[in-house]
Amino acid sequence: MSAEEKAAAGRVAEDVFVRQMRRRRALLDLSQAELAERVAELGGSLYQQTIAKIESGQRAVRLQEADLIAQALGTTVSQMLSRSIGDATGSPAKMDIDELIAGAKAAQRRRDELAVQLAAVRAEEARAREEMHVAQTRTAGAAALAARVAAELEEAERVLREMTRTSLNRQSELNAKYGPRWREKMSIHPPITREQIEEWSHQHLEKMRELAQSTTTMNSRDREVLLKNIEDLERRLGIQNDEE
Repeated sequence: MSAEEKAAAGRVAEDVFVRQMRRRRALLDLSQAELAERVAELGGSLYQQTIAKIESGQRAVRLQEADLIAQALGTTVSQMLSRSIGDATGSPAKMDIDELIAGAKAAQRRRDELAVQLAAVRAEEARAREEMHVAQTRTAGAAALAARVAAELEEAERVLREMTRTSLNRQSELNAKYGPRWREKMSIHPPITREQIEEWSHQHLEKMRELAQSTTTMNSRDREVLLKNIEDLERRLGIQNDEE
C-alpha cells in the first residue's frame, strides 16, 4: 500500500471514528463537557473545546486520544471503527446494552415531549372550536360594517367629484371675468359709508333702549350709566341729523 493509500485509509478511519463518537455520545446522553470529564477520570487531558473541534473536523484525533474516548464511551476503537452509521440506528439487535439503555431513555424523552406537544395542540383546538361561533359573529358584523363604509366611501367620492367639477368651472368663470388675478380683485372690499355707520348706530341705540326697559335685575347705578349712554348717543345722532 502506497503512502497516499495509507493516508486516505487513515482519513476514512478517522471520519468513521468521529461519526461514531458523536453518535454514541448522543445515545449515552453525554454532553461534550461530560465526555471530557470521563476522559479525565481515565487519565486523559481533553477539554470540552478540544472534543468540539474533533467532532466538527477542525482538529484531528490522535491514537491515544481515540483509545481514551472509546473507553469513556464504554467501547473500544476497533468496535467503533467496525460499525457503520446505520448499524446502531437501524436495528436494536445490533446495539450493546449501554446503547440500548441510552436509546430507550432517548426514546422515552421523545415520547414525553410529543405527548406534551399533542396535549397543547388539542387544547388549542378545543379553544378554537369554542371561539368559532364568536369569530363567525364578528366576521358577519365586520362584513356588514365594511359594506356600510364602502357605501359611504362611494358617496364621498361622488361628492368630491361634484365639488371638484363645480370648483373648476367656477374658477374658469372668474378667470374669464376678472383675469388671472381674480382672487386679489375679489378680496378688495368697498369702503364703509356714513349711511352704514348711522344705520348701525341706530340699531345699537335700539338694543340699548330694549335692555334698559327689560332688565329688572340691574342695580340703580348700572341703570343710571346705561340711561346716560343712551342719552349721549341720541344727542350725537340728533346733531348729525341737524348738520345734514
